Amino acid sequence: MVYARTADFSLEVMGDKFIPFVRIAIDGRELPTRFINAQQVATTVPAALISSPGMRQVMVRSTDGKLYSNQVTLNVTPPPLPNYNYVGLIGKPRFNDIAVLQEKTSKEILNAQRGDVLGGRFRVNSISEREVVFVDTILKIRHTIPFSSENSSNPQFRPPVRTSDDEP
Repeated sequence: MVYARTADFSLEVMGDKFIPFVRIAIDGRELPTRFINAQQVATTVPAALISSPGMRQVMVRSTDGKLYSNQVTLNVTPPPLPNYNYVGLIGKPRFNDIAVLQEKTSKEILNAQRGDVLGGRFRVNSISEREVVFVDTILKIRHTIPFSSENSSNPQFRPPVRTSDDEP
C-alpha cells in the first residue's frame, strides 16, 4: 500500500529465478529495474504513477515477454485529509491572520494561525480570505480547504478581501 500524491518511492520485488534482463512493470508500463540477485529486483516508482488512488497491477517480466511473474496489486489509497471546514477569518495587522475552523465531526470551533499544527499532523501553511492551505507533516502533501459559508452561523457572510492599509 502507498498513499496517492506522495513522492517517488523504491519498490523491491522478491521472487525466484530472476535474470538480469527482467523489468518491473506497473499497469503495463515497464520501469528501469535494478537486478539485485536471482530472488530480488528493484525500481523507483515515479510519483506520476501514484498521483491518484486506485489499484495498480505489478509484475516482473523479461524484455522479450517470454518470462513473466504472477501479477500482484499495489493499493494506492487516498491520503489522510484535514478534518476541518474553513468558516471564518480574523484579520490582524501585518496579515497575522487567524483562520476560524470547524472540526467536521465534533463541530468544535477552533482558531489557527500560520505554523500551527492541527490534529498532530496538519501544519497551517497559509491563510487567505479564500482558503487555508495545510501541509501534511508526515507525507508532505498540500491540502487546500476553501472558505465555506455552508457551516457558518451566517451563510451570507464572506470575509472581505484585505489590503495592506486595512485596520484590524
